[in-house]
Amino acid sequence: MATVKLTLSSKVTQGEGKSEVLLRISFSRTKVFRVKSKVYVLSQYWDNAKGKLKIPRVRTQYSVEVLETQKRLDELVNYILNQCLSVDTNLLSKEKIEDMIHVFHHGESLLHASADTNSENTLYKYLNEFIEMRIKTENRARQFKSMIRMLMRFELYKGKNYKLGLDTMTDVDLMHFEEFLRIEHTFFDKLGNCIKHPNIYLDSPGLRVPKKRGTNGVRLIMKRLRTFYSWAKKTGRTKNDPFEKYKIPGCVYGKPYFMSWNEIEHLYHYDFSNRPKLAIQRDIFIFQSCVGMRTGDLYRLTKDNVLKLPTGYAVEYIANKTVDKNGNTIHVLLIKMAVEILQRYIDMEGDSLFPFISRQKYNDAIKEMLTLAKVNRIITILNPVTRKDEQYPICEKATSYMARRNFIGNLYDKVQDPNIISTMTGHVDGSRAFARYRNIDRKLQYATVKLLE
Repeated sequence: MATVKLTLSSKVTQGEGKSEVLLRISFSRTKVFRVKSKVYVLSQYWDNAKGKLKIPRVRTQYSVEVLETQKRLDELVNYILNQCLSVDTNLLSKEKIEDMIHVFHHGESLLHASADTNSENTLYKYLNEFIEMRIKTENRARQFKSMIRMLMRFELYKGKNYKLGLDTMTDVDLMHFEEFLRIEHTFFDKLGNCIKHPNIYLDSPGLRVPKKRGTNGVRLIMKRLRTFYSWAKKTGRTKNDPFEKYKIPGCVYGKPYFMSWNEIEHLYHYDFSNRPKLAIQRDIFIFQSCVGMRTGDLYRLTKDNVLKLPTGYAVEYIANKTVDKNGNTIHVLLIKMAVEILQRYIDMEGDSLFPFISRQKYNDAIKEMLTLAKVNRIITILNPVTRKDEQYPICEKATSYMARRNFIGNLYDKVQDPNIISTMTGHVDGSRAFARYRNIDRKLQYATVKLLE
């Protein structure tokens, strides 16, 4: 018999300060799914120990809403459990449970959606459904919605009689779409005025002038579309696979750049006492450099993710990016520097591990702290658009993702075993992104060459 545990997300995702209730559904020790309920509540009314809402004693308008919300949660849990009884446990997946939740909230619309496979809007209807059901972060949702707008502009570019369909899209359509992505920036002059195909943008108020897209940018867009089609085929929404004969462009990457450990220690000890808010973000950046996790995973960390062990402290989490591929738990032992930072915020109110700010402000703070600390070593970067080397001070190009590279690069300098490091970074087996770090170890290269002497 399955068991369901309810917790409240630490992230405020709606106006009015509400957070989403999360479900942990266990069928066995090895078969556990974590899904979003699509139900939102105010954190002050949530009892995390009991996994339910606290009903206010004083009857108010909101106490009625709390009662109704709790009733809704109870009905959702019962619905999932009843649905699971009719499905072979071996066939249950996170995706199936998310489908159940979608049907619970939206009635039979999901079940009847497949009957509309010939409509012009089928592609976009299912794309939006995919975003709602499968996309876990706001940032990634924005990326897919941006892709939808690109597809719509592409249709207008091709002509009023041209329509993309879920079941009719071909590899030729994909090739033409790829070409459109590469040339769209040429429709505008340097001042941002549309000089070609203005009809495409008549219904796009506030449109940002498209930048020149390099191979990597085009590749990411096409990979998102392929991800959608894989889901559509897997869930029976279409039998069509336009990617069967279409090859997505390859990556163009230079050598990863990262801070040396001496630079990290310098930043850690730099005096930001006159900038206390910046000092906080410095601590978060250093901590991230000590654990190597992606920023999205970092922002989801709570005090429950920190384990106290006989040998010290560790963080344990499941990487959001690869949760659907393997769902492996990542375990990273905390070094002294990370523990010291952790202790500074251990008594902070709430479940969140640190006082996080928006990602954009975090990235801005990283550039500022490195500039003030004079971490300005010149680095060489491959421009993926021009495919030419460019040089910049590292403080100008630093972002939160560089913290992940700091961890990987400095570890790889000590231990040239990608299997050991990948267990702490969440890279999947055979990751091309991780393979780039093989080029980092110059010491090993030099030692190998010396063997010729």
